[in-house]
Amino acid sequence: MSFSIILLIIASVLLVVAFVLTIKPMWVAAVPAWVAMMLLYWGEYILPVTLPTWKIAMWTMATAIVVLLRRYQPAGEPDGRNTGNLYIGLASVVGALLGIAMGANYVLLCTIVGAAVGLMAYSRTPHGKWIKFASSTFIQYFCARCLPAIVAVAIMGISVESILFYIRTCFFYSGV
Repeated sequence: MSFSIILLIIASVLLVVAFVLTIKPMWVAAVPAWVAMMLLYWGEYILPVTLPTWKIAMWTMATAIVVLLRRYQPAGEPDGRNTGNLYIGLASVVGALLGIAMGANYVLLCTIVGAAVGLMAYSRTPHGKWIKFASSTFIQYFCARCLPAIVAVAIMGISVESILFYIRTCFFYSGV
């Protein structure tokens, strides 16, 4: 078995772990997503043309910021639940999938919009009614819960998009 295939398998498992951690945040989901992206880069599934060094540095800094945010944020919501992560995580994933369908440049933008829509949807539920739209509580909750989801899901979107691009170019390009 080739070393790059082993890296692809490990990266795929890490992407699944990152998705689960986005929904149920026991730890920072951006870390396994970043490691998966780097494994795909080293396995040459992500080409340096599509992910230049400055973008790798940007996602590394974003992951570090999310890790620091996790360290200094409170443990949970005021009622002790984490149900907002389900809304935010799934809406972010839907946004990333929409961004993949629109093109590589729209993954981050659609992930941000998806997270904001998920937060607004959660604020309309009985458990999230304490989050008032366009208030300081909304902005604080956005920074505490949406930013980690945005970073993790955007990295997952970039990784999945690169895998799909690799499959498309390897198996469907005939050279004619």
